[in-house]
Amino acid sequence: MGFKLLLVFNNRHFHSLLGNLVSAFLNVLSFAILVRLLSLSAFGEWVLFIGTYTVLDQIRTALLQSGIIKFYTGVDEKTGREVAGSAWYLVLILTGIYLLLNLIAGLILYNFFDETWRFFMRWLGVMMVVSVPFNVASWFLQAEHRFDKILQIRFWQNGGFLVLILVFHFFGTVTLPYVLVAYMTGLAATSGFTLLKGWTKVRTVVHSTKKQVIILVKYGWLIVGSMISSGFLNYSDNFLIRTMISPAAVAIYSIPQKFMEVIEIILRSFVATAQPTLSGAANRNEWPEVSRAFSRYTGVVSIVIIPFIIGMIVFTQPLIIILAGRAYLPATDVVRIFLLCAFLYPIDRFIGVALDMINRPLTNFYKNFIKLVLNIIGDIVFIRLFHDVRWVAFGSLLNMVFCVVIGYYMLKKYVPFTTGEIIRLGWAECLVMLEKVTGKLKLVK
Repeated sequence: MGFKLLLVFNNRHFHSLLGNLVSAFLNVLSFAILVRLLSLSAFGEWVLFIGTYTVLDQIRTALLQSGIIKFYTGVDEKTGREVAGSAWYLVLILTGIYLLLNLIAGLILYNFFDETWRFFMRWLGVMMVVSVPFNVASWFLQAEHRFDKILQIRFWQNGGFLVLILVFHFFGTVTLPYVLVAYMTGLAATSGFTLLKGWTKVRTVVHSTKKQVIILVKYGWLIVGSMISSGFLNYSDNFLIRTMISPAAVAIYSIPQKFMEVIEIILRSFVATAQPTLSGAANRNEWPEVSRAFSRYTGVVSIVIIPFIIGMIVFTQPLIIILAGRAYLPATDVVRIFLLCAFLYPIDRFIGVALDMINRPLTNFYKNFIKLVLNIIGDIVFIRLFHDVRWVAFGSLLNMVFCVVIGYYMLKKYVPFTTGEIIRLGWAECLVMLEKVTGKLKLVK
């Protein structure tokens, strides 16, 4: 019976979802602990620093992840080795560039940083180095649909950070430098784990070829622009809030971003399985299948997240108290505005994924660049007028509505779909998923 029960959940969708659940749970738990151990100002500084690291990591991921999924999946062994080796060659070159830029920035801007940021900048480059192996391993495992192994990677990364924070707290030494040491140690331990498991394919670097390097760069470069634009949305919010209001306001603004983790868990899980599906159909020139896959994934996620959003809107204040404490209740209105914005997350995300997978990353870049420019302009205008983070959130909502409309018509130029198809196929997929789960559970009995 136990074996049959395992079969119910033994599929890539569940492994992907479980990986995101574990990652998000440990992330939120670490967040809830740090937000209580650090002052508002110190926590705001940490949010901005980790956002800086995340943006740099996203650039590296954008250059290679989608290219690996597109050009590594389903190819012969020789080509696979060449793609893997070329990816390693590029990631080492890019990381070296990061180290050089980090050194230059640290020397030139040293006098402009306070002591906290001087410490951060000394270790930013090291963080980029130690995170390379597990990041590369994750990209190849996603291309191979090995989400069960990705689950282990996420557990090591987020679990290691959490354990070290608790250890430092036990000895009464939770300060910003110790938080950084804990985070960096978690990255290093995870990379060591993936190297020992042999998941990184680091030995294939000797098989890199100029042809595959050029292919990956040409494809990834446009996606880099798209992801930079997308990744800078929250970062630009945090940076402008810190600069024009205060670090404490950044801490308040970080609360709704954790609420969005609930939506992101579901969204990232389906995106991870949608990318190979959309890419495979596009590579075979099966455009009706691309349309069906896009509509199905967008529709099912849009339907699934509705009860979660409504529940969080109703119980916003109790959830804030559980997550961060009463000191963060001023974030209530900001959280609810973000939750309204979350209704549009699925269609916005899958429009971008579809454009990338049908080899239209430049179009996706334009969409995200427009979103970023409007977001920055809105932030500056609303902060100057109202000096209130609630208006920053409201500007993000308006921006999301506008850019979903733009993206909708951008994708329709290449993929025929309708809103009705999204709802119909999404609902049908929900029924199929429910039937599969209930049917397998009956077999368990």
